[in-house]
Parts: sequence; structure tokens; C-alpha cells
Amino acid sequence: MAFTVKSCIVSLVAAATLGGCAANTSGMTALASADTITAGMEGETAPDGTVIKCRSIQVTGSRFPVKECKSEAAWENFDQQMASNAKNETDKFQRLNTGCSTTGSC
Repeated sequence: MAFTVKSCIVSLVAAATLGGCAANTSGMTALASADTITAGMEGETAPDGTVIKCRSIQVTGSRFPVKECKSEAAWENFDQQMASNAKNETDKFQRLNTGCSTTGSC
């Protein structure tokens, strides 16, 4: 059987297509436990008793947002952590760019 450039290209395209099918495009997010939440479960009740909600989150370095689904309690925890991180970074920036650190005459 002779291999030609055309047959090699066809086999590479077939392999890439099959590899793309194996990728996780279901929007699944793993929880701390063994349970998983998918986008299809939006509006249902999570194991912790709250409703599952999905959000589109912009990923740095990508033009495409990622759909992430969590329970309401997990989203509240996520929002608190993000607010805390933003406050800490703003405070750190303001401390470093004001007062003695900018003038050097303390």
C-alpha cells in the first residue's frame, strides 16, 4: 500500500476530527465532592439544597467565554472571594503608590 500526501492529509484530518469529539464541550464543572453539575442541570436543585445557576465567565487570553454552573451557595462563596481579592489588590496598590514609598522622605 503506497502512502501519498493526500492519504496522509485525509488520515490527519480524520484523527483531528475524532480528537475534537473526545474533548469536553459539555460545560461540566467538578464539585469538591464526586458530584458534577452540567449546563443541562440549570434550574434544578443542587446537592446542598440550592438552585443551580450558570454564568458566562470571560477567560483571560481567550475571546470565548466559558459557561460555568454552580449552586447558589457556591456562587455566593465565589463572589465573596472575588470581592475580597479585588479589595486586597486595590489596597496593596494604593499602599505602594502613596505616602513614603513615592517620595522617599519619611
